[in-house]
Amino acid sequence: MKKIKFIFLLFFISEFMYSCYSPRYVYSPSVQNIPLLNKKNELEFSAYYSGSPNFLKEKNNSNNAFDIQAAWAFSNHFAVMINEGYGKEKNNSNDSYFANDSSLLSYKKNFIEMGIGYFTLAKYNAKMQFQLFGGAAFGSSKITDDFISNNIYTAKYHNSRVTKIFLQPAIIYSPVNNFTTALSSRFTEIIFTHIHTNYTATELDNYILDSLTVSPVFFWEPAMSYTFGFKKIPVKLRIQGSITVLLNHRFIEHKTGIASIGIVADISKKKIKNQSTKN
Repeated sequence: MKKIKFIFLLFFISEFMYSCYSPRYVYSPSVQNIPLLNKKNELEFSAYYSGSPNFLKEKNNSNNAFDIQAAWAFSNHFAVMINEGYGKEKNNSNDSYFANDSSLLSYKKNFIEMGIGYFTLAKYNAKMQFQLFGGAAFGSSKITDDFISNNIYTAKYHNSRVTKIFLQPAIIYSPVNNFTTALSSRFTEIIFTHIHTNYTATELDNYILDSLTVSPVFFWEPAMSYTFGFKKIPVKLRIQGSITVLLNHRFIEHKTGIASIGIVADISKKKIKNQSTKN
């Protein structure tokens, strides 16, 4: 009985400590570009607004991200993509295990992502497409920490360069006109470099920031995407959600997922040529 009480006491203490801890997120997932391309010279442009479920945990928090994406099929089976994203977030809560310490954390991220891939229709079902993209992204992660301890204010920061290498297989299914669903299974390698910070060694250890450059970090990021088309509207509506699963034994603070909504425009050079001929 005493052992059981001791276990419950440890569990209560750990939960209390975690509830008073505001993590320093060094990685946030981005909207995955899963284009629906069928033949050579087709183009797809999209723009998204995104948020993360983590920001719902505390009051006065905010999370805003914007992504612009494009994909072009340069042959009947191969395509290139380019994505650009920007995110800004605020997290207002205690920053450590001590009740006297508090912070207003601000995050900024930006990146540019490039990739090349292969796509083809499934042999057994003409409504299903398989695609495989791979590429890299280059950007930065910036944490600004308005640190207050015992009524003493200190401006803290932690900035790093982030390189992402990804492999993204996906299955796209179009059961009916004007509706498409996609399942993606992205594998991502994250490399942190050029870190600049004024956190102390103890703070870096407490916030799990001291070992970012030891080795790359790997994630599995499955995503579901739904695209809705309209007969009289030239753009489509796309909704996407993904989760982030850390594959390393070494832990880093990261967002557990992302939800996004956006618009998609499909353009082909053939259509453009036809329009110019009519004019």
